[in-house]
Amino acid sequence: MARRVRAADRLRRVIVLGARGFFGAHAVRLLRAAAVPAVRLARADADAEDRASLRSALHPNDVILDAAGPFQTRSTVLLDVALELGADLVDLSDSLSYARSMRAREDEIAERGIAVLTGCSAISAVAATLVRESAVGEVRRVDAWLAPASRDTATVATARAFLASVSASTWNACDFAQVRGMRVDSGLSVQLPAIWPSLAEAAFWVDPHTRGAAALVELAARSSLVRRAMDAAVPFGLRLARLAGTHDGIFAVRIEGSAGVSRWIIRAPRGSYLLALGPATIAVRRLASGKRGPHGLVPADEHVSAEALFAYLEAQRITVERI
Repeated sequence: MARRVRAADRLRRVIVLGARGFFGAHAVRLLRAAAVPAVRLARADADAEDRASLRSALHPNDVILDAAGPFQTRSTVLLDVALELGADLVDLSDSLSYARSMRAREDEIAERGIAVLTGCSAISAVAATLVRESAVGEVRRVDAWLAPASRDTATVATARAFLASVSASTWNACDFAQVRGMRVDSGLSVQLPAIWPSLAEAAFWVDPHTRGAAALVELAARSSLVRRAMDAAVPFGLRLARLAGTHDGIFAVRIEGSAGVSRWIIRAPRGSYLLALGPATIAVRRLASGKRGPHGLVPADEHVSAEALFAYLEAQRITVERI
């Protein structure tokens, strides 16, 4: 009698690095709910900066979801190992420096024939999908504002990533949503111009979404001494965020082009962090299933289809509105 082949048996092996962290743990939950038996690897199992431990833990043809932030301090050791093994790599980075490092390896990635989806998260991947859907002609400027669900996402990694990325004490208020953010360095400024050469600027603005935090972050942007002190005080700051933060989240994007302006608001009364995990988990599921798709350093607007992204957001009760 022929053995019945389960769907899981036909899947490529999926590895989640940083699986004990906030985003890694939720990524595992989402993948397993979709019948993808993701293997959890914590730092004790495989350190993303340790070549030997990665070679021991990873296999050829794996699909790797990298949630081991903060990416601002990461090297490209994991990419080196993925290239050696012929493994596909999807990451949740929004680091400007990391995006530049990956872009510098574009030719090498293409030659090896693996798929690398860097910045496959809320900022670059979602914003790029919205730009593509907007059809505003030659894209000239993109502004994205984020007010995160600070009570949910307040972790050491996210807090230190935010502090490391604050570039100036410049604030910008969104003209169509109740969010005002501080300018933050982001992979958005690397990812989007690579797709739309006409783009003059891609700016990312973040509201800490925690009472009292904005003034402290503004000081950190002006003083490296204050920034170092705040970095050391992150554990205390996390307690503040969990007490004074919010459960709701907003992501707003304004796209200006030669044919007009498009405005989008994505809202979640709870669980807005699921927006960040949508593109990556959708992409990992597709790669694990063996479906053909783009390879090389995949442009952010090809990480996930708009149809798949909007269906995922609806299932998570996250609303998408085009103004």
